[in-house]
Amino acid sequence: MRRPVYIATGDSAAFAVFHPASDPERAARPPVLICPPWGWADVASYRARRDWATRLAAAGFPTLRFDLPTTGNSGGEVTDAGVPGGWVAATLAAATWLADTEGTAGVAALGLGLGGLLAMAAIAAGAPILALALWGAPGRGKRFVRETQAFSRMQPWLGGQVAADGFDAGVPDGWLEAGGFALGPETLAELKGMAVTLPPQSSLSRVLLLDRDGIAPDPELAEAVEAAGVAVEPADGSGWGGFISHPELAVVPEATAAELEAWLSAQPVPVIGAATAPPAPDALDLEIGGEEVRETALVLGEPGRETIGLLAEPAAGTADDLCAVFLNAGAVRSAGPNRMWAETARRWASRGVPSLRIDLQGVGEADGEPAGGLQIGDFYAPRFGAQVGALLDELERREVGRRFILVGLCSGGYWAFRTAVADERVIAALLLNAGALRWVDDLPHQREAHRTSRALERRWWQKLLRREIEADRIVRLLRSVFLNALAGVRRSIARLAGRGESSLRKGMEDDLDLLRDRRTRVVLAFSEDEPLGEEVQRYRLQEQVARWPDAHFASLPGNDHTLRPLSAQRAASALLDEELALLLGAAASTSGRSASGRSTSGSG
Repeated sequence: MRRPVYIATGDSAAFAVFHPASDPERAARPPVLICPPWGWADVASYRARRDWATRLAAAGFPTLRFDLPTTGNSGGEVTDAGVPGGWVAATLAAATWLADTEGTAGVAALGLGLGGLLAMAAIAAGAPILALALWGAPGRGKRFVRETQAFSRMQPWLGGQVAADGFDAGVPDGWLEAGGFALGPETLAELKGMAVTLPPQSSLSRVLLLDRDGIAPDPELAEAVEAAGVAVEPADGSGWGGFISHPELAVVPEATAAELEAWLSAQPVPVIGAATAPPAPDALDLEIGGEEVRETALVLGEPGRETIGLLAEPAAGTADDLCAVFLNAGAVRSAGPNRMWAETARRWASRGVPSLRIDLQGVGEADGEPAGGLQIGDFYAPRFGAQVGALLDELERREVGRRFILVGLCSGGYWAFRTAVADERVIAALLLNAGALRWVDDLPHQREAHRTSRALERRWWQKLLRREIEADRIVRLLRSVFLNALAGVRRSIARLAGRGESSLRKGMEDDLDLLRDRRTRVVLAFSEDEPLGEEVQRYRLQEQVARWPDAHFASLPGNDHTLRPLSAQRAASALLDEELALLLGAAASTSGRSASGRSTSGSG
């Protein structure tokens, strides 16, 4: 029953998803606004926040969650002026929309990380937030900046690697990058000056202050609330670390969620009348590079197996039949790694190519298993390929496109490639740090064994002595050494079964031959130390230019899988834009190409 909407806020708009209460006949339960954290915490907790909203709605709490402007699938750019003020305005607008929609005097809010500070600022600005639960929130913007700087300094591409190899992380002077997300000088200055003082007559009546796995909340939060005469109730907030750690592992913290529901139920929010808010639009109008772009939120699939896709289209329309589809990077939602898919899709739409970014089963906005239980092999299950094939069918039925460019990172790159092999409508597969080209269950074990050979390489020891290798990578290496004997046995069995490395290599070559015969463009771009990149080099695939003239192999700066260094993001974006220009230049010669003979499954 969830509904995607865009909520206008000043010069921008916030993408939001509304979860109506599943049982409106129950006793009045306050509407709940989930205010998101920023940066990596936002990415990691996204699926868990969706699951939490679903749980609240099932318990009778209408719930709205949203992306801050300049983040996720909302409008705005990090270079905009007044970014923190836009975040506060979006929080105020979201709270007002939710209260008006439910016909209540106000709402309750769950402020997570920076979202808690923004909720406090929105209350001071008049947001109808009557009850506020704060979890992991800073008491001042200065504290948030300080913690973000500390996190930034822990990143290897801003540490020894820079001094040793001259690697340029690409952070402009005065900017701060953390987890692949950037804050400009003006934004940092405004955040540092953000100190919330609640007016005595604010709407807020009570506050639940949750600790972070035993770490006490920022004392300035309680001071600011108590100074306004509002009662503060401390509570245990177990599960914070797991909630924001990683998108594949994040789960709704059971004990904290139950405690929040009990607290919310203790004081019903008065109903003042029927819904008064106009229906929020499901489309967002943007100006990208001087061109008008319209982005529409689409609910795709069957009930129980639905997903939400974001389709960016040129406002002036296009006469071509070309469409781009951006696939999930592992468990990262449709906005893409470091928001790259959202920015690239809108940029491509401004150049005349409709571009859809989509969540596949169990990821982001797609129905499926709850967050927290996914393993690496789960992202390579055949059901994902079937979903991609069905998605292309749906786009063709909607007359969005008949020829497709597929873009993906990690497992998304794998499914872009497999779908290109299975479906002749795909004219290009652009793969960034793809997890594989062919997948077998034994592949992780094969790679574990190859990783042990690095211990014998001079270059690896040099990097270790310069402290350029992260501790967790050393642990993984030691584990690989320990498991080498077992992996060797598995490889021997795999070779006997015809699934060994030689079979894998031949399968890759056969797939590239097939795509060559179709004139399908294939781009394989890798950061340093990528497992598939090392296999491509070991198999000498990149040296066979004459055999595969439509295949292009490229290198990306750094060694971060999800392209968090800003220089890696810029290089990847430039590569994708160059490929689009190449494909658009060749459109005339391929426009008569047949779209028949396709498969409806991308499982390969």
